[in-house]
Amino acid sequence: MPPHTRRLLIAALMTGTCACARHPVSRDGDALALLRVEAIRPPMPAPVRAAARVERATTTGLRLDVMPDRARIFVDGRAMGLARHLGTLLPLAPGVHQVSVRLEGHATWRAEVLVGDRPEPIQVTLTASP
Repeated sequence: MPPHTRRLLIAALMTGTCACARHPVSRDGDALALLRVEAIRPPMPAPVRAAARVERATTTGLRLDVMPDRARIFVDGRAMGLARHLGTLLPLAPGVHQVSVRLEGHATWRAEVLVGDRPEPIQVTLTASP
């Protein structure tokens, strides 16, 4: 056994980290004689817990399909942005929302939309105004 390993072993025995360290140790040979190899039990497995219910965040809102896509979207009087920049899903809380789609030179589209627990599909095609 290398000398540094023997010193570490003796230090561990003298600090009381092992059951055999209760005996006084006077020499390196005595420490090795007192050391006995014990079977090491594998750690007990963690108790099995009931699988936690994982709730996926359900995103709800409006699934918009607007033509022309440069139209502005307003929800409850608040500007949300251009249709092309909003993507296909405009996230909204469930409930009733006032939706309008506006584009200069076109008739404004307005509707009261009920958003439930799933995205509500909305298809809007603005017509040019005379």
